[in-house]
Amino acid sequence: MQTIGIIILLLGPLLFIGYATYHSSRYFYWYNIRNIEPHSKQILQKYFSYYRDLPNSLKKRFENRVVLFIRSKDWFGQNGLEVTHEMQILVAATAVQITFGFRFFQLPRFKKIFIYPGVYYSSSSKNYHKGEVSPMGKIIKLSWDNFLKGFSNPNDGINLGLHEMTHAMSLENQFSGNGVSGFISPLTFSKWRQLAEMEMVQLKAGQKSLFRNYASTNLEEFLAVTVEVFFEQPNQFKEYHPVLFMETCNLLNQYPV
Repeated sequence: MQTIGIIILLLGPLLFIGYATYHSSRYFYWYNIRNIEPHSKQILQKYFSYYRDLPNSLKKRFENRVVLFIRSKDWFGQNGLEVTHEMQILVAATAVQITFGFRFFQLPRFKKIFIYPGVYYSSSSKNYHKGEVSPMGKIIKLSWDNFLKGFSNPNDGINLGLHEMTHAMSLENQFSGNGVSGFISPLTFSKWRQLAEMEMVQLKAGQKSLFRNYASTNLEEFLAVTVEVFFEQPNQFKEYHPVLFMETCNLLNQYPV
């Protein structure tokens, strides 16, 4: 009985310590901000038009999120490629861009980012890829030359980084065990999906569309292509399909025009 009494006495402090440790770790993970280095800020300013166009009041938030995203991932260069800090900045900024309208932005399920020099062979699909997202392996893979092509022409509606990070964001939203799922409103997504499926039918029928044919593959691919167009061709998107454009704004909680 004495042992049980001691255990009961200790249970309260142990629960408190566990609670404090859990929330301290969450604070460190999500909110412990370190100022971005001047060199990193210069990279964003030079290469990232989305960042340049932000009002000054939001640039600081963007910078903080880039720093936290980089710190939350393990980075691996493949096939002899060395991952540089500039690569990390640009990849992180791409992820932060599409999640900037949400409170949660770090895509915590995806702990590893593999960067290849160019297209690479995937043993799982038995095919060559420019990029892919593996929810079970918790990996995001990117080919660097194709990633850079997405930024070489920022107005063509094709951007590998935006495409793959959209897949990661969509999958993150669906996994309930990560503590951050459901950040996309189900009602908003339902409205967006109805419009998207109608557009996919038109694409499959060969009708003229702002979206490339690959978007008709499935709903996830349509979402990824839509986000590419949303950020790179917002004015054309708004003119082409103003209702779908506004529902995409609501979906991402952003208005790029």
